[in-house]
Amino acid sequence: MEISVSGKNMDTGTAFQTHAEDALNNVVGKYFDSAVSGKVTLEKADSGFRVKTRVALSRRIELEATGFAHEAHAALDAAIEHAEKRLRRHKRRLKNHRGSITEVEANDVFEAPMTVYAGAEQLDDAGLDDGDEALPPVVAEMAYDIGMMTVEQAVMKLELSEDNMLMFRNSSHFGLNVVYRRGDGSIGWVDPRGLREMHS
Repeated sequence: MEISVSGKNMDTGTAFQTHAEDALNNVVGKYFDSAVSGKVTLEKADSGFRVKTRVALSRRIELEATGFAHEAHAALDAAIEHAEKRLRRHKRRLKNHRGSITEVEANDVFEAPMTVYAGAEQLDDAGLDDGDEALPPVVAEMAYDIGMMTVEQAVMKLELSEDNMLMFRNSSHFGLNVVYRRGDGSIGWVDPRGLREMHS
């Protein structure tokens, strides 16, 4: 697996790069023999270092993990441990579930326009007033890929990522559904057609 290692406004150094490449290859190789690529980013945090890892397990399934520590190598180890925990938890589901990753990719995916608006903290930092009558400033305009999958596949994809929400087309009725992370750590499922029983 090809891995890129970079620092955000800082030099990572050869030792960190070698450690990152070896550690990420080792942990992903335990569970996937055909991962596409990986990326490791090191950045300074308030009182230490933060390492973010992202691995493309396939064309449309990504594994994300973050680690924080006072030392850069320790932050990397924390991110790797986080990634392995997610992979270990989903190994059986990813390999043996009837709705596999390849089936997700084989189905149609369509793009929907997505607009990102500035949040309250961004408005405060910019010294702007988020009045009631106007929308906040647009931060970005991009496309959001909506794939067709089962609820189980959607939950699996959300748990492997660090996203808070995933919109998808439910393969049982082709309608739009959403799975999202709740405040208590559990995952919610929204189906506008009404309550549906999750198929095993």
